[in-house]
Amino acid sequence: MTHQDTARVMDMVFGFVPAQIVRTMAALDLADQLAGGPVSLEELVKLTDCHEPSLRRLLRGAVFVRLVIRNEEGAYELTPAGQLLRADAPGSVKYLALQLTGEPTWSACGNIEHTVRTGQPAVQHVFGQSSYAWLADDPTTQALFYQCYMEVARQDVPGLVEALDLAGIHDIVDVGGGNGVLMAGLLDGNPGLSGAIFDQPAGLENTQAVLADAGVADRCTLIAGDFFTDPLPAERDAYLVKSALCDWGDDDVVRILRACRQAMCADSTLFVIDMVLPEGDATPDPVALMSDLCTLACGGAIRTEKEFGALFTEAGLRPVGTGGRQPGTHTNILRAVKI
Repeated sequence: MTHQDTARVMDMVFGFVPAQIVRTMAALDLADQLAGGPVSLEELVKLTDCHEPSLRRLLRGAVFVRLVIRNEEGAYELTPAGQLLRADAPGSVKYLALQLTGEPTWSACGNIEHTVRTGQPAVQHVFGQSSYAWLADDPTTQALFYQCYMEVARQDVPGLVEALDLAGIHDIVDVGGGNGVLMAGLLDGNPGLSGAIFDQPAGLENTQAVLADAGVADRCTLIAGDFFTDPLPAERDAYLVKSALCDWGDDDVVRILRACRQAMCADSTLFVIDMVLPEGDATPDPVALMSDLCTLACGGAIRTEKEFGALFTEAGLRPVGTGGRQPGTHTNILRAVKI
């Protein structure tokens, strides 16, 4: 055992602290306040309405983790990494950071031992209900959840529009794609395509505005419903489920896939867009690995292609290959048809 080993483990032990530095910077909009250039501590105190000694200590931590620097005049300014906490920055992770370091994910992951011992989701142990049920009871956090997914979708869309082969497809249903960002990109990039978005009412609140901004609102129908209880729009050429199956256990994933199968016609295609872990002992993508541990605590999973294949088969679907990884992301594209 070396000093380097001890230091590495201690970095892990204190790993929750940098996460909360990131969260607090995002919650206080500090990166947005620093977007125009260096700002003094005194001015930041006024802008954020914070306790000056405590804010100074937070900023000292932010300097240590290289989100900000303190210049020769004593003012603070963003580093390139800190820029990513601005809401308007290309590639922003502000809302993703707020969601992953807030409830219910934060407390669920803090109790992952319960899941490892029992196999039961820690989120259920801590809050007495699933993540989605908890969000439904907290409109503010639910709105943040949808903001987070919109932020991620904006980064994913250009590559997905290029990667998805929609040859011969005239209409497509985005299952659980309420923010509308992906559908807007697909419709804009495929002029002959029409679409429908199926999601819960809360997920569809801003969808019409997103589609209208892209100039494609007249080619898309919004349908409010729950994919566990309500039928999906039937007999469309293609169905798409992005970044949703990882939130659910295997039984629920099969229910979602069966709902898609029931709506599909004989020659429909189902696209599943999600992170995929490698088989066996192959080294996983770090983001996929850490996401798997988060979903473990919250009742879901990041799966291998073989595991997806087994779920497809159980739902009455046949895997027909993969579009591979979407360039520049951690996302894979899987395809299936009805058996």
